[in-house]
Amino acid sequence: MSFDGERFPALAAMQAAPIFDRLGFHFSDADEGWAEISFAAAPVANNLYGIVHGGVWLFLADSAMGGALGTVCDPAERIITTQLDFRWLRGLSGSQIRARGRVIRRGRSVSHAAVSLFDSEGREIGQGSATYVILPPEGASA
Repeated sequence: MSFDGERFPALAAMQAAPIFDRLGFHFSDADEGWAEISFAAAPVANNLYGIVHGGVWLFLADSAMGGALGTVCDPAERIITTQLDFRWLRGLSGSQIRARGRVIRRGRSVSHAAVSLFDSEGREIGQGSATYVILPPEGASA
């Protein structure tokens, strides 16, 4: 399966964000309850030591989890991160990172997701979880 922007308009909207373009993130696959983002590390994402900045890993992880929720939420709902926990398991080998987010629980107003990050050899290099508040579409009553 591959990413279908018509089936998942929330992911298409995320994909269109300037920061996705600037960092080179792209949804590579998705289905109901999960989403995968691929990223080819580029110098723009590096810290002063020449390696991918930890904040970029967190943004990738958060985006994959938010994307997973985007597959089960109304496209007009707003998915807001309220808590994020992440563990680095090993350093990045190569230049490719793939983040696979999945929905743990989609509640009416609070939802939970998990993520795993993998290097180009398929080794898990990080994992995390997050809590999100799901807000109604702008202008709608709660």
